[in-house]
Amino acid sequence: MSIRYALLGLLAKKPQTGYDLFHTFKTQHIYFWSSTHSQVYKELGKMEEDDLTTFDVVYQEGSPNKKIYTITPKGERQLIQWLIHEESKPAKIKDEFLIRASAFHVISKEEAITLVRKMKKHNQNIVQGTQLWKDQSFQTAPPPYDHIGDYLTAEFGIRYAKMYIEWCDWAINEISKIPN
Repeated sequence: MSIRYALLGLLAKKPQTGYDLFHTFKTQHIYFWSSTHSQVYKELGKMEEDDLTTFDVVYQEGSPNKKIYTITPKGERQLIQWLIHEESKPAKIKDEFLIRASAFHVISKEEAITLVRKMKKHNQNIVQGTQLWKDQSFQTAPPPYDHIGDYLTAEFGIRYAKMYIEWCDWAINEISKIPN
C-alpha cells in the first residue's frame, strides 16, 4: 500500500504522467523504495477508481496520447491522514547482493573480492550521481520547505551508499585475511 502514498506524495508536488512518476522511483526514490512500471500504472488506476487522483489526456500528434495525473482533495486528505496517523513499519532490507555474499563460500576468495569491488564501484557511482543531482537541485541548505522531502531522501541515499562502500572495504579486508 505504500506505493499509493509515494505516488500521492509525488502528485501533491505537481501533476505528472505515469512515466514521470516511474522515472522518479528509478532516480530519486531508488534508495528507499522500488517499483516496477506496471505497479505504478496499476496503482494509478486504483487511485483513480478511489477518487484519489484524476487525469487529463494530452493528445499528441505522432505519439501516443498521455495522461497527466493530479491529486484530488480526497487524495490529499488521505495522504495527510497516512503521514500523520499511520505508524511506520520497520524497514525491510531486500538486498540481492547480500544474498550473493551469504553464498560466497562456494566461490573462490578472488571471485568474492571481485564481486565486492564491483558493488563498491556501483555505490561510488551512486554517491557521485546523487551528490551531483543534489547540488544541482538545491541551491541552499536546507532548501525551501516544499523541497525538504527530496533533499532529506537524497542525503539518505548518499549516506547509505557511503555506508555500503565502507562495508565493501571491510568485507574485502576480512576476505583477504582468510588463509587459502
